[in-house]
Amino acid sequence: MRHPRAERKGFVLMAVIFAIAIMSLVVVVAFTTADDERRSARALRESTLALYAADAGLRATLGNWPTAPTGALKPGDSVNLGWITIPNGGSYRPIIQRVDSGGGLQHYSVMVHGRRANTYGGQATLVSMVAGAARFKSAIISLGPISMTGTSNGIVDAYDSDVAAYSSLSTDTATIVSNGSVTLYNAFTVRGDVTSASTIWNTSGVTGTVKPFAPAFTAPPVVQCPAGGYTPSVATGRRGASYSPISGVLYLQSAGNVTLSGSNQYYFSQLQAEAGATLTIDTNGQPVDIYVNDWLGFAAGTVINTSSKPTKLSFWACGLPPTPRRWYIGGGSGAYYSVYAPNHEIEILAGSVAANNNIYGALLGAALVMPSATRLHYDAALTRMPGSTMTVLPGTWAQLPR
Repeated sequence: MRHPRAERKGFVLMAVIFAIAIMSLVVVVAFTTADDERRSARALRESTLALYAADAGLRATLGNWPTAPTGALKPGDSVNLGWITIPNGGSYRPIIQRVDSGGGLQHYSVMVHGRRANTYGGQATLVSMVAGAARFKSAIISLGPISMTGTSNGIVDAYDSDVAAYSSLSTDTATIVSNGSVTLYNAFTVRGDVTSASTIWNTSGVTGTVKPFAPAFTAPPVVQCPAGGYTPSVATGRRGASYSPISGVLYLQSAGNVTLSGSNQYYFSQLQAEAGATLTIDTNGQPVDIYVNDWLGFAAGTVINTSSKPTKLSFWACGLPPTPRRWYIGGGSGAYYSVYAPNHEIEILAGSVAANNNIYGALLGAALVMPSATRLHYDAALTRMPGSTMTVLPGTWAQLPR
């Protein structure tokens, strides 16, 4: 028979061993929990840093839009710009997809993946939508004063060449906006609204609203000149016209006759067409862009756009000349075009024939002088032309789940 004290000693030993085991388990659990919390905190930190990397990548992509890669995309195509490392130890990869159906302003989906370069592998993905910004939202856009002078019955109205020709359609949507004063003489009719950051004089001919002292708009940027230098050659014929690919000057005398065809882009330092000359632009159904980095001047009746569509011919002021000169432009039966010249004043030359006083399209300049004989017909289809500047669509920023 065993002594009771011996039984108690055995019980105490077992209790001590059990207590040690429990305490060891508690310590192990405590260390494991602490390590898990450390790993969790580290993972959360890395995920946050990955989100910062993705956000930095999205901002960098939107702020320095990759014009060349995206310009080559067709609807449904995408481009992967590759992984780019940033100073915080992370990296991002932008993927841009064109999501519009073509034939108008571009729309892109921008997806940016962010990650951290370590074993915890923090990752994040952000998306946003970007759309092309229309250059010509109004019939006239001026950074400075607009002066419409004279006594003839001039008009600014609108139509949509994608719907019908001007002769069968005219609307009261030809808005005029200016960061300077607007002077409208009584003989002028504006079928639409007039908005100015300064004063507006003589508004009896305005059919829409008149808004003086409105907030000024941001000055549009000057576009870059095409790479590769001036247009290599222009067929000028034997008489009345000359062109130098070295100076980039295209000059048409009174009897000069030049046809620009076979290309959708031309680049000159100066383009001048005197009264009686003919500058024909054979668009062949495709948009033609004429870039000028110094001076543009063509008399009424000289420019002929064979497509009769303002969306197919655009004159662009590019680069920053030492002294921006005033541009002189004229109308005509074939004057279907837009002019984008934020660093040049524009003056419209009156034509001796009524047909030569018509301009179909839109004008954007540093200032504008327009004789009252002018009849400017704004083409609303210009708002659907693909734009080279992009704008972020509000409310499209989102973080995708992993």
